[in-house]
Amino acid sequence: MTSKRQLTRATDMHEPTDTGNTPVASNNSEAFRRAGVPGGGGYATARGMVAFYQAMLAGGELAGRRLVGPRVLDYAIRNWTGDMVDENMGMPMHRGIGPHLRGTTPTIRGLGSFASPRTFGHGGAGNSYCWADPDSGVSFAYLTNCRIPDPWHSVRLDLVSNFVHSAIL
Repeated sequence: MTSKRQLTRATDMHEPTDTGNTPVASNNSEAFRRAGVPGGGGYATARGMVAFYQAMLAGGELAGRRLVGPRVLDYAIRNWTGDMVDENMGMPMHRGIGPHLRGTTPTIRGLGSFASPRTFGHGGAGNSYCWADPDSGVSFAYLTNCRIPDPWHSVRLDLVSNFVHSAIL
């Protein structure tokens, strides 16, 4: 159960407007934060997300503790959709059970245009992206509190992820 103190640590979500950034009232209430809304109700720190993805890279272990079994990860981080076009994204997303994979198609959202095909990750509410690259052993989290619409958001994600992948190489 989420404590009142933990809820106060969450920053408000904003969206750009003609006059600046405006809080998104529906996402900034205590009720919304307590609800655990699928596809947009998770709250974490960048440090926590990087640790989560490092655990997935380590077969489900973090700091010597098993969080999830390797067979569960193998099942979840598998390309179940192949090159099917995701109707929401307009491109193949190589969906696993939760995260998606980079794959080998020319475009992909959020993971970088030249990431390893085995790189996997997920985005959050139009403002963040987290991923892990099994080939380099690097995990990455990019979190913001301003929901920027596409196409700018996807371009931003690709640039940020490409900068990180460039630093790995």
